[in-house]
Amino acid sequence: MEECERRERILDAASTVLQECGYHAASMDKVAQHSAMSKRTLYQMFNSKQDLFHTLVSSRLFNVTAPFCHDITDPANELTNLLLALGGIILRPDRISLIRALITESQESADIRQILTSLRCGGRDNVLTNWLSCYMRREGYKVEDVAMYGNMLFGMTIGDLMLQNLACASEPSWIDRLIRPRFECAVRIFLAGLENGCRAPAA
Repeated sequence: MEECERRERILDAASTVLQECGYHAASMDKVAQHSAMSKRTLYQMFNSKQDLFHTLVSSRLFNVTAPFCHDITDPANELTNLLLALGGIILRPDRISLIRALITESQESADIRQILTSLRCGGRDNVLTNWLSCYMRREGYKVEDVAMYGNMLFGMTIGDLMLQNLACASEPSWIDRLIRPRFECAVRIFLAGLENGCRAPAA
């Protein structure tokens, strides 16, 4: 088995253990058992239980990549497609279940709070923020905190649906044809706001 395959199997097992047992009761022994691998293999890939769960949260919720280049002719369409791609990943049922478990555990576990805090601080370099940085630079917008604008747009689109899915007892669904018009409207409003509020004054 290739190392990347072993790694993903271990992360799948860690996600299952977290959701079934909670962080405190989760152990490297239980993750090893669920992954059908030895504890020695786990420690060869992850330094500690905290390192394992840090990697789980980072890889499954924060380090989302999408192959987008910048379309100068239709940035609104490209940004909409980017958000749809991100939403299709982040709002998958297994990701929503993981988010629910983390919210529950964050109330009781200092480790989980530390993991989420450190990832939030390090999560500024993501595909959405990178896209916005390039777009704002090209358009000549003067923005000091691009991540703040990325968070705004995320909240208007994916974040709103995430809250609905987290509050709903049934499994979340993701239907592009229903969500696209909503995202297109949000992107148009967002880009118009950037143009009105962030463009550098003419010399």
